[in-house]
Amino acid sequence: MFTNEIELQILKFWKDKDIFKKSLRKNKGRKNFVFYEGPPTANGKPGIHHILARSFKDVICRFKTMKGFYVLRRGGWDTHGLPVELEVEKKLGLENKRDIERFGIKKFNEMCRQSVWEYKTEWEKLTERMAYWIDLENAYITYDPNYIESVWYILSFLYKKGYLQKGYKVLPYCPRCGTPLSSHEVALGYKKVKDKSIYVKFEIKDKEFAKKLGFQEEKIYLIIWTTTPWTLPANVLVAGNKNIKYVAVKVGNEVYILSKKAKDSIFPDISDEKEIDSKNLYNLEYKPPYNVLESFNVKPKRSHYVVFADYVSDEDGSGFVHIAPAFGQEDMDVVEKENKKNKVNLPVLITLEDDGAFKKIKGLEFIEGKFVKEADPLIVQDLQNKKLLLKEQVIEHEYPFCWRCKSPLLYFARDSWFVKTTLIKDKIIKNNKTISWVPTHLKEGRFGEWLKDLKDWAISRERYWGTPLPIWICEKCGNQKVLSSKSDIEKQKFTTNTFYILRHGQSLRNVYNFVSCWPEVRKSPLTKEGIAQAKEAGKKLKGKIDIIFTSDLERTMQTAQIVAEETGCKVLLAKELREVNEGIFNGKKTIEVFRYFTKKYGKELSKEEYYLMRFREKVPGGESLSELQKRVLSFIKRINKKYKNKRILLVSHELPLTILECSMKGMSPIEIIKFREKKMIKTAEVRKIDFKILPYNDNSEIDFHRPYIDEVEFLCDNCSSLMKRVPDVLDCWFDSGSMPFAQWHYPFENKDLIDKRKQFPADYISEAIDQTRGWFYTLLAVSTFLKGVAPYKNVVSLGHVLDEKGEKMSKSKGNVVDPWQMAQKYTIDSVRWYFFTVNQPGEPKLFSEKALEAVYKKFILTTFNVINFLKLYSNEKVKIQTNFSKNNNILDKWILSKINSLTFEVTKDLESYKIVDAARKIENFVVDDLSQWYVRRSRDRFRESGSDFNTAFSVLFLVLKKLSIVMAPFVPFLGEYVYQQLKNINEKGFKESVHLENYFKPNRKLINKKLELNMEKIRELVNVGLNLRQKAKIKVRQPLLEIYLHESLRKIVDKDMQEILKGELNVKRIVFFKDRNEIKKDKVTESDENKDILLNIEITPELQNEGEIREFVRNIQNIRKKMALIPKDLIIIEVSGDEKSKEFIEMNKEVLKEVLKAKDLVFYDNLTGKYDTISIGDKKFNIKIKLV
Repeated sequence: MFTNEIELQILKFWKDKDIFKKSLRKNKGRKNFVFYEGPPTANGKPGIHHILARSFKDVICRFKTMKGFYVLRRGGWDTHGLPVELEVEKKLGLENKRDIERFGIKKFNEMCRQSVWEYKTEWEKLTERMAYWIDLENAYITYDPNYIESVWYILSFLYKKGYLQKGYKVLPYCPRCGTPLSSHEVALGYKKVKDKSIYVKFEIKDKEFAKKLGFQEEKIYLIIWTTTPWTLPANVLVAGNKNIKYVAVKVGNEVYILSKKAKDSIFPDISDEKEIDSKNLYNLEYKPPYNVLESFNVKPKRSHYVVFADYVSDEDGSGFVHIAPAFGQEDMDVVEKENKKNKVNLPVLITLEDDGAFKKIKGLEFIEGKFVKEADPLIVQDLQNKKLLLKEQVIEHEYPFCWRCKSPLLYFARDSWFVKTTLIKDKIIKNNKTISWVPTHLKEGRFGEWLKDLKDWAISRERYWGTPLPIWICEKCGNQKVLSSKSDIEKQKFTTNTFYILRHGQSLRNVYNFVSCWPEVRKSPLTKEGIAQAKEAGKKLKGKIDIIFTSDLERTMQTAQIVAEETGCKVLLAKELREVNEGIFNGKKTIEVFRYFTKKYGKELSKEEYYLMRFREKVPGGESLSELQKRVLSFIKRINKKYKNKRILLVSHELPLTILECSMKGMSPIEIIKFREKKMIKTAEVRKIDFKILPYNDNSEIDFHRPYIDEVEFLCDNCSSLMKRVPDVLDCWFDSGSMPFAQWHYPFENKDLIDKRKQFPADYISEAIDQTRGWFYTLLAVSTFLKGVAPYKNVVSLGHVLDEKGEKMSKSKGNVVDPWQMAQKYTIDSVRWYFFTVNQPGEPKLFSEKALEAVYKKFILTTFNVINFLKLYSNEKVKIQTNFSKNNNILDKWILSKINSLTFEVTKDLESYKIVDAARKIENFVVDDLSQWYVRRSRDRFRESGSDFNTAFSVLFLVLKKLSIVMAPFVPFLGEYVYQQLKNINEKGFKESVHLENYFKPNRKLINKKLELNMEKIRELVNVGLNLRQKAKIKVRQPLLEIYLHESLRKIVDKDMQEILKGELNVKRIVFFKDRNEIKKDKVTESDENKDILLNIEITPELQNEGEIREFVRNIQNIRKKMALIPKDLIIIEVSGDEKSKEFIEMNKEVLKEVLKAKDLVFYDNLTGKYDTISIGDKKFNIKIKLV
């Protein structure tokens, strides 16, 4: 059996022999085939659906590698965004953004960073187990500073081109997450819901209006329809449409104005209506059900009147909509247009807090603090109490929910940053036309239609864990700067002060090389040379400094005092400038610290290793170099804020000053160590440093994340006021959409990979169908902006994996499928093959374990059995032939033609990304052609010895070798298994692994399409013949005399084909006929569908005996199989039974011995011990087989 254990052995072989890397190396320098990995997030366990996507990625990458391309296959991890934040919130029990800020952004983001790797090991294990060959050692990570820097570059590029803009727009907003979402994110979360829709009465202020229409009643109302009652308090206008037919209708003592269609629907029984010219409705003022203008302290010139808008329809509702610009973009557009046209200064009334709960507003006390969905029924009830509710009903409609936290989204006016995708909409659509889509309908369908309705991309998120927007705004003049890199930060002006650093003069600590930190347990004053050095430094600084800060250790205070005497400056003590704290080693020889860490690590560390380790680790009672860095940076930032236009000297020790100087240049720990080796500050050396604020985290790494980047504040170029970064982070979809460039740190490194098209655009990507509005779109948008072209040429979009009932898998439903369990039971290749063959890529996969088991048995085990069949007959005498030009065996010619045709067709399909079609052709070949036809028809040849056996063995050997290569990209384990088993038989011409083979070109000389077609026809005739046997209830093992074929089939059924047909149908001869009337009808059975074939069903005694021989042989072979005997094993058959049985054995003994390769066949009156019993017709046999 081909089992999980076999796959694990193969996995070990690949790992031990480094086969994946060898497969890459063999094609290095050759033409690239570019593949992009859509980055998963490792904060959730991988599931069965990940095997689907990764199988479709892997098969093409393997195929292209075997075709001679260099397929880099770099892995990636998506590490930012709401999905990560929500997981951490859940773990910490945090409810909202306020909770996060109380907890601390730094701690929260650090937990997010750790969380994204929670299941990294599980992902890596499943990736390895399923043989998805991808480079995870060098995977790109979206939170990496280099990745972020590239994303910043793209944003800066967009800003310079005018594509990145700030705007006040109504956006889909998640009140739970406290941030807007982009349109493509919204598209991921629609659900069908039932909501109340209401018809509300807005009273017209003009008391004479009813009379103008011919009614006596004073009270007349506009009827407004809304599905969001909670928006009513924010109402400022009502919109109608001049092209709608409006009517007034009297109901009781009131008059209602609404569209004619709405009237007929709501009041079908009232025929008395008066048509209204829409002109008379324009500018008509009304009383809103809630007037909150006073609470917002706004006084527009006008408000609460009727305007017209083209989008208002009478298809649903009343023909009037109420306008609340805070909660609808169309509403906002109407208000902005009205303000611009008539200068009325209509306000945007934000009645909600950021969490979607109502603010404290006069007149709305009854819904204060209520979430909008909780407020809806209360507002409806209040309208009823006020007698302003005309009608309510429940409607079912699509409503957007947050794609991550599942909260209902609100449309909410927000300040946000947008990428103006609408400006390049036509270019994006044009680029989509260059992409080859599977399924093809997505190009113009789901994806194409989405692009036609493209919205500007809201990229800012009011959150914490993400790529921070590199946008700084002057708090005074509003000047904006979008930075593109760390280098851009360094170029900014951060201070009006000038800073100098001075290392103390030579001290006893320098002479005797001992540790001297606070508190000073061993005195270390300046030497005479040190005093002289300090005086010299003081002379150099005279007239150049205004104030001195010094470490409070003796040697630094002495140095500072000497300088002060020379310059006349005041000295201030700063404990933050002390020497690095070496804890228990204070006062001891410096070498003792080295020895401590040598002992701890069990080896002597190099200088580089030692100091890198010291950034992370500290001695007992001491501090790490990262803590030292934090200390000195905190100090210099503090005094820079305190002083303006001052020249400041810092007197300290070598390590604090080196780290401070290097930190002003944005150096990493390794860069600091190398700088120190070459440019260590000498005793009493003065250096000028440029004050910068760079985003260092607690590990001394440049970290662009919040809160470190929030601390970066610099001076405005225009007014010298402070510029602060906007607090928002970037939509994580922009991160992943930037991966073609950011994975290579473009354009700061690897420019040629992009600009010379070495790793851009991708030749192939594949993900689930929901990525049409996710990654597929964001990739296309970013690339179109940056490079003007599509970022991928071919895409296979995959349907979702559902349970066998078509329901989404979830833990709560208990229908989640464990991929490890499936691999254990059926092998991972079975899972891969299931997904390759179950249906076309874009269709949903209704996962069924029974179907998986069927795949395992039908394809995996059939292939396994065929190679084992060959192994069964392998021996040292076999000479593998490679030249079959003189081979006249029709089956050999046919199977050689078929394997070459298969290779041609599979190659063609894979080149066109028709993966399912290719896989199904392989399965048909293995099951129908190879196993059920060629091997079964050739079994007798394998039981013989001599040249025909050698030829049959060689043909099957060659076919299986080619098959192992053809199937290897699909089922890498099974392909390897077959290949290695063949290699064990004869290793000539084999490589170390099938995955180091080239996907061979088919031998066109061996392809004989006519033969293939003829054989297909023969197999059709066989099926008809077998159906005729079944109709006559005659087993195939029972020989028959003849089959009749129409003369027209003679060209197809030549001599060789006749032998095959006779063998398959177990008939003695084939008779061709021209006229059916020549045949005696009482002896034949015929088909209703095919009149060209008839079967003689007469069974003579001779034929019956021959049939019983075959039945007897079959039963003996089954007993041999049960005993696990091999063809080489010599046996003696002992039989007992009645007289008929004895007579049968005696009459057929020699024939049976020969067919069964038995040494003897002996009949006994009785058998002793264990034996098998079989029945054939009216005969009963007791059988015992002995191994000689």
